Amino acid sequence: MKKLLILILCCCMLSACGNKIPYVAEGELGEIITPDEKDKDYSLGEYRYSHYGTKLYFNEDDYPKDLILTFEKYFRSFTENDFETFKSCLYPAYIDNMTAFLEKNYSYGLDKSFENQRESLTEKAGDNFKITRLRIEKTDGDSEEFIKEFFTSFDETFEKDFYTEVKNNTDNLYHITFYVMAENSENEEILLLSGYEIVFAEKDGVYYTFG
Repeated sequence: MKKLLILILCCCMLSACGNKIPYVAEGELGEIITPDEKDKDYSLGEYRYSHYGTKLYFNEDDYPKDLILTFEKYFRSFTENDFETFKSCLYPAYIDNMTAFLEKNYSYGLDKSFENQRESLTEKAGDNFKITRLRIEKTDGDSEEFIKEFFTSFDETFEKDFYTEVKNNTDNLYHITFYVMAENSENEEILLLSGYEIVFAEKDGVYYTFG
């Protein structure tokens, strides 16, 4: 499934984003759009525009709209080089623990980690890249077991059972496979990230991720 999706995305890279982007209020999503069968990205399925013109592909039965909007906000922090926005998307206890770990072991803070991640993305897409499409879907397999495995590195890094701490202090955890397309410095749409995994925590209707 993942390989098929990657092939479809690659076929869409050079397709023009010819659709006129409708106005969407900030914090909201546009109407569901179903591509015409003649469109090159027809196989990608339905999507909705965000306020920023990003095409968002997700199943609303699986994920609340605020989760995918937080996900878009997270990636926009890299395109806009905005560390404070990046931090606002992170789970507070993660910020505290990771900051302490970085300062103790590397003598720098979370801002440097952010810079390193942004540099990795700009190496692929150029300094002035723009996110054009985000797709999130359920990860294959048992979700709870995958989430616990996802937290293994944090458990080791923070030297405690961070997974249980997070689980006991949040309302829900989502384990997601995601794909990101972007417009690079040459105004070409490229597949920036494919088949990566991420976890979101929900607390009182707010969504956070981990790094």
